[in-house]
Amino acid sequence: MEIFVEGLEFVGAHGVYEEERVEGRRFRVDFLVQTSRDQSSASDDLEETIDYRGLADIILEVGKGPSCFLIERLAGEILDKTFERYNTIERARVTIRKYATGVPGDPDCVGVSLERSA
Repeated sequence: MEIFVEGLEFVGAHGVYEEERVEGRRFRVDFLVQTSRDQSSASDDLEETIDYRGLADIILEVGKGPSCFLIERLAGEILDKTFERYNTIERARVTIRKYATGVPGDPDCVGVSLERSA
C-alpha cells in the first residue's frame, strides 16, 4: 500500500545564502511511503494504517525547524524522522521543490528527490 502527501507548502529558512535563511523561501513537498500493512482496507480502522496527518506533521516540523544549508539535508531529515516514528514503512520517497530567486534561467523551482528503504 502507498500513502502520500502531495503539494504541502511552507516557508522555511533553508539555503546556502544568508538572505535565504533570514527572509525564508517557499517550499513544496511531495511525500510517498510504502508499507506492506494493508489491514485498514478491510478494517476501516485508522490504527491499522499510517495516518497522512502524521506524515504532514513531520514535513512541517522539519521544514519549519532549524535551518539547513542544503535541501538534500532537509529531505534526509524528513526521511530519518519518518522511519523513526513508523516501523511499518518499507520505503519512502520525498521530493522537495524550492521556489528560489536568482537562479540562472529563472526556473519555476529547483529541488531534490530522495528515496530510502528500511
